[in-house]
Amino acid sequence: MKKFAFALLAMATALVSAPAALAGSLCPNVAWTGGSNDTVVTASGSCGAVTLFIPNSAADGASLYWGSSSYGATGLTVGNLASFNTSVSFNPTGAGDQPFYELDFRDSSDSLGQASGSDTILMLEFQSGNVSGNNMLLDPNATLFNVLDNTTGVYLEGGQSNAHTLAYWLALDPNLSSLPTWVGIGMGEGGSGKAESLTINSANYAEYAATPEPSSLLLLFTGMMGLAFVIRRPACF
Repeated sequence: MKKFAFALLAMATALVSAPAALAGSLCPNVAWTGGSNDTVVTASGSCGAVTLFIPNSAADGASLYWGSSSYGATGLTVGNLASFNTSVSFNPTGAGDQPFYELDFRDSSDSLGQASGSDTILMLEFQSGNVSGNNMLLDPNATLFNVLDNTTGVYLEGGQSNAHTLAYWLALDPNLSSLPTWVGIGMGEGGSGKAESLTINSANYAEYAATPEPSSLLLLFTGMMGLAFVIRRPACF
């Protein structure tokens, strides 16, 4: 019985110290698409692929976003995003061309130094080699982002080249953790006289489970201790 009581306590500790990640899948054809002069081709079917095509121009961009109830709601915040993984096919036109992840949110506290709390903030992936085969992964502990005030077009927190992991930005500014965010994939122009395309076939994400409040933890441990006591107590006849 003593061993069983210790097992109960160990299980309670594991439940608290290792929060599970909740997973979900998203359809590309329900996402919001945007850009300058891009062409969007959506495959047929209930969960079809989307192809973003940039024509021969040096001033275009294209993007695909999931976020609200109308565009594949995820319920993600800047802080609970555990991973985002998409299956893509990318046809670049020049060396160094690549798609990139974007986080789109608003920070009413002005904690990032933006012009106004109503400005749209973008965290833009700023690194090379983010596509492996047909997989494009966002890892909050490895993928590098810079910070842009998209309303004014000004890079914040040290400029465009000052890129860090999402975990770094959250540690620097914990206020960001609870902010709801859209998650997008974008690509820039291929250069004058060049065209490129990006097909998004599927998307999967994981979010960190909510951390239990202190009062909930106390209730959990009290219940487990009580159960252990009942199991160990000798029966009376």
